[in-house]
Amino acid sequence: MFLIGDIAEALDKIRTTIQETLGPLYQTSNLTVDRMTQYGIDFGIQIGATIILFIVVAIFFWKPITKILEQRREVIDKELTDAQKAKDNAIEIEAELNKQLKEAKEKVKEMLDKAEKDANLKRDEIINQAREEAKRRMDNLKVELEQERSSMEKEIRQEIVEIAFAAAEKIVSKEINQDKYLNVVDEILKGANE
Repeated sequence: MFLIGDIAEALDKIRTTIQETLGPLYQTSNLTVDRMTQYGIDFGIQIGATIILFIVVAIFFWKPITKILEQRREVIDKELTDAQKAKDNAIEIEAELNKQLKEAKEKVKEMLDKAEKDANLKRDEIINQAREEAKRRMDNLKVELEQERSSMEKEIRQEIVEIAFAAAEKIVSKEINQDKYLNVVDEILKGANE
């Protein structure tokens, strides 16, 4: 009996806990017609209120909310379209800038090549002018040296003739003819030069 009493007491505690936890739901087994009617009326009021809420939202709030959402969607679509256009425009600008940069590099290379070619031509021209000037000066120097040599030969010849004539005059005194003597000296000098 000791065991049966403990079981009865445990079942009582379980029932009390269920009643406290479920509250009025536990008493549904004790439903009366009045209570059922009250529950039906409450349920009908809840359904009616929900339907009225949907109608009020549909009439007064659905269109404005839908309009606001549609406007927001249009703004977002426009921003996305503008962003795509801006991206496409940026890509086009980048391509154009790359093209211009490439053209500029080619122009700079052409200018550098032309400048180098012009510098080489100018260098060659200056070198050729310097060679021509040096050759002209050498030719002028040769002409001057030849004239100087010729002039000195004449002076030396004249001095030799004068010295020889003076020596011969002293040796022979008045017997020598000056013209014959000059002819003889010229022949001697011509023979010495050959």
